[in-house]
Amino acid sequence: MSDEATDVRCLPYMPLQIERLRKSKAWLRCKRKPELAFYMINLWMRAWHEVPAGSIEDDDDVLADAAMASPQEWESLKKEILHGWERRDGRIWHSAVTDIATEGAAKLRKNKNRTSAARQALAEVRSPSVTDTVTDAVTTASKSVTKIVTGPEGKGREGKRIEIISSSHDDDDAAAEYAFEAKTIRLLPKDLANWKKAFPHISVEAELWALDEWAGGKGSRWFTAVSGALAKKERDAIERVNAAQAARAVGGEARRRSDPRI
Repeated sequence: MSDEATDVRCLPYMPLQIERLRKSKAWLRCKRKPELAFYMINLWMRAWHEVPAGSIEDDDDVLADAAMASPQEWESLKKEILHGWERRDGRIWHSAVTDIATEGAAKLRKNKNRTSAARQALAEVRSPSVTDTVTDAVTTASKSVTKIVTGPEGKGREGKRIEIISSSHDDDDAAAEYAFEAKTIRLLPKDLANWKKAFPHISVEAELWALDEWAGGKGSRWFTAVSGALAKKERDAIERVNAAQAARAVGGEARRRSDPRI
């Protein structure tokens, strides 16, 4: 990257290379005249957030202001303060600040490229159709529940039990055995098959057992409530799968870049 393109204004800090500074002749002069360090550091900080980074306009008023020096102090000390700066193109440049800024800009580009690659990899492994299928299937399953019939819950127990019959079920279906039967959640084979198709990334039966007690508090609305809970678990499972695939894709790309043999 050329000096003219270097822009690190988004970085709130400027790395300090301690040994490089301590061994420099500029810092040796500051040992004899400590006020020089104040003015020099102010100039470095100003140059860091200039564009191009590492440079300042070559104008005495601008430089005195950047150094936080009075006009009189600037006139008497500017030769020592500006030792090591180079003049070109109407600006003064400090090689050390320019070098550090160039390294910082390179890291920014690398991080940006890595983030972009991760997003692209995630987009490539995502399958929007899966989410759409889940939504459609849940909607269809919920709409199919149109009739609720009740019957005695059992000898010695008060109240009613709820059985769900789809509008598409005939009398033979109503008399069929449940494919899944817990305390609250009872599903005919067709309903269970629909949910398995809608939520392929989770173990439907295991989730139903876990949700059964919770579903009991939903009354006659338990079928729709359980559908929504399963849909959320399906989306979470899809996100985990996508994230893992994206991580593997980014890792594979990084290995290919670092090893030309791949």
